[in-house]
Parts: sequence; C-alpha cells; structure tokens
Amino acid sequence: MLENLEKRIKRQVHGKLHRFTAVVPLGFEATLVQELRQIGVAAKDDSFETADGKVSFEAKLTEAWKAVAHSRIANRLLMDIASFKAENFRELEKKAAEIPWELYLDERKLASSLQTKDERNNPSISELVTSNSLHIHVTCKHSRLYHSDAVAERFYNVFKGGSLPLVRTASLSTPSAGTPRNAPPQDKPSSQNILVTLIDDRCTVSLDLAGEELYKRGHQRFVNDAPLKETIAAAMLFEAIHCSKGEARPHTSKPDMSGDLTTLIDPMAGSGTFSLEAAYMTNGIIPGMCRDFALKHQPAFKEATWNYLTRVIQSGKAAKDPVQNHDSSIIKILTSDISERAVEIIRHNVECSPLAKIEPALIDPQQKDFFSYTPEEISNIGHDTSNGSRNARVIIVLNPPYGKRLDADAPKLYARIGKKLSDLAQGIGRPLVVAILAPKGTCTDNLLKNCPALATPDTKQIKTSHGGISLNCFVGKIF
Repeated sequence: MLENLEKRIKRQVHGKLHRFTAVVPLGFEATLVQELRQIGVAAKDDSFETADGKVSFEAKLTEAWKAVAHSRIANRLLMDIASFKAENFRELEKKAAEIPWELYLDERKLASSLQTKDERNNPSISELVTSNSLHIHVTCKHSRLYHSDAVAERFYNVFKGGSLPLVRTASLSTPSAGTPRNAPPQDKPSSQNILVTLIDDRCTVSLDLAGEELYKRGHQRFVNDAPLKETIAAAMLFEAIHCSKGEARPHTSKPDMSGDLTTLIDPMAGSGTFSLEAAYMTNGIIPGMCRDFALKHQPAFKEATWNYLTRVIQSGKAAKDPVQNHDSSIIKILTSDISERAVEIIRHNVECSPLAKIEPALIDPQQKDFFSYTPEEISNIGHDTSNGSRNARVIIVLNPPYGKRLDADAPKLYARIGKKLSDLAQGIGRPLVVAILAPKGTCTDNLLKNCPALATPDTKQIKTSHGGISLNCFVGKIF
C-alpha cells in the first residue's frame, strides 16, 4: 500500500507541472517576479502572471520549494490541487471527497505532535481537524454558495465523515511594542492550511506550502510599534539596489546582482527590519534557514532534495550553491534611531538571529536623530576606505512613523523629511538613492513638494499598504 502511494506521489505530484500562486505585498508583484527569476525558479515558458498581490506560474513542485526557502518577498506560496464547478452543497461535497487528499496531507506527521505515544498508532485526518492542525480558509465571490462558513463545514465533513463545529483560525494581528514575534513554534510543526476559493461557481482548492506566513523568519524578534513586515522591507531593498546600479529590469533575463559596492543607511531603524534583511542578503542567509514549513510535513517531501536546494556556504568552504540569493555589493550598514529603546531592541534582534555568529558584525545600531545627519557625514560614509568602500553608492531607506506610531503632526514631519533628503543630496554633490514609505494624501504631497526629485518620472512609485494604511513607496535617485 505504501509503495503504491509513493508511486502515485512520484507520478501525480512530483512528475507533473502544477499551478502555483505566490502571495506578495501589494504593489511589489513585478519585484517578486524578478526575485523568482534571480533565485532560478524555472516556470513553464518563463511565464509569470501578476494580479493585485499575487504572482502565478506553472512549474514542478521542487521549483516551488525553492521559492519557499529562498524568497524574501513572498508572503505565502499556494499550490492548486483541484478545480471544479460547484453550484450546490451536494456537488461541493462530492467533488471535495474525490480529491486524493492522501497525496497532499500526511496524517501521521501532522497528528504525531499532538497525540500521546499510544494514540499515534492509527492517526486519521479527522483527528487533525479536532486538534487544530488543519485549517480551511474560504473565500466566496459571485457564487450560489456564498456562505464561507458553510462551505468550510462541508470540507470538514469530508475529513470527519460527519458534522463538526468549525475550527476557527486565530487572527494574525500585528504584535504590540516590546513583544516577540517570529519565534519558532515549540514542539509543534507548521499547521496545514487548505484554501478554498469560490468565484463564479468555480471552486479552486489550494494547498499552502509555507504554513506560517513567510515574513516570519523563524528566530525571535522583538518589535517596536507597528513594525514593518520583513517582506516589504526586502522588496524595497531589492528595488533600491537595482536603482542604485541604474539597472533596467528586463522581463526575460535574471538581474545582475554583481557590481560596485553599496553603503546602506537605515536612519529611522525602529526594530531594525531593513538592516536585518540587508545583512541577510549580504551574508547569503536564506530566509527559511531558521524555521519550519508546512511542505516538510506533506507526503511529497524529500529531505535530500530540500537539503540540496537550501545548501549554503558553511564553515568558510564554498559549496556549489544551486540558488543565487545574496547580494555581496552591500559592504556597510549604518543603523540608527532617535530612540534609545529602539537601539536596544535592534541589538537584541541581532543577538537572536543567525547574524550573531558572524564576525565582524555588520549591524552596530547607534542612537542618532535622522535630522542631525550632515552632507559631510554622508559623503564621508561613501568614501570610507576602511571596508574597501571607496566611492561606494549610498542608499537611504526610510520607514517614517505613521498611523499609531506618530503622535506629532504627520504632514509636517514628511515635509521636514523631504527637505532633509534634498539638502543631503545637494550637499554631497552626487546621486543619493532613496527608498521611502509615505501615507497617501497630505503626507505624500508634502514629501514630494520638499523633495521634487522624488516626483520625477525616473522615480519608481509603488502603491502598497501596511497595517491597513494605504502607502506610497518611492524608490529613486535624488541629486
């Protein structure tokens, strides 16, 4: 029986092309496409389809594993496992029962973490439902079956073989200031998520390969108020690095990540998200290094293949890396914040990350007000020869306070930021690359009014959102 299942998995799961959908921060769809190409994800015909917050492609399963392990920008990666017409609940349950769930859900691995030794002899998928290891998320639009809870209950019935109260997933709220997030789960594998989408009476069933959202890097992090998600920070860094190199982003080739050296300045660091992500890029630390994934607990998982895809340089010996996912051009990171508490949080986060074992340290946060930086300081940073960074490009990344993080007059603050950026660029006498987030409306208007260089056609404007607030992301060179 087991041998037959393995053959079916090899033929139907590993042997076929599948349709995958990567969920990405709104506005950064094209950025993710470029990252996936850089990682080396081999999509069919090198074709990637984009929609709001999504990138879809067809590929073999192992290519999706590569994206899960190495993508710094994607939030989730879903694999479509079934698609059918369903206009009533009877038809829905019948089609759902026909899905070969044994190819996608490993009953024993999921149940083992939540059962006693004696209970592990004969685990079943129905036990996974009652233990909250299996979650079904439903979206209904323009369909006769419009009640998402009722649709979810029918799927639970397929697993249980009878009526069952819905298992509700806890909402993913943003951690409050001073609380840890990203900590690895204790004695519990990633939960398995099934996503059911009903649009125009067509039901698509997808399997989540990640488990927890991919912005969670797997090591403990303390955060300041309303922390920026790691995936947005990584996307902004990706865009800023390409902008600093003056690179066009071709649609058919991988971007060239080699080139001149770069100094990154993170002067409103908060919890240090920009600095941490930049340091990971520089050191080739893959995002999936410290965490678990749902795909590891699915029947198709092959440990040897996974180890090959996630192989990195270790013990100073260069191994042939199947994935190019680092940027060696960043040779200096300057991290600062006006708040002493923020500096302490950043130091804690560095100590709890894989960066703690790397010498010399790339991140040494200092207490400093962004508005106290002078053109001379910025110019000297770019010409510092101590790290071989003579004439290095300078990138400033900014996630200024907004929403509940800001008690002061927000439009006035963004006017000051715009003027400061213009003064710094004019003072150093050479291009300065800036990547900044600004709330839509008066804050954006004041920023652009006082820093006109960000309003030129050469500056890339990305409309995105974070924490329920609509934002503009500007990435460009200012003079």
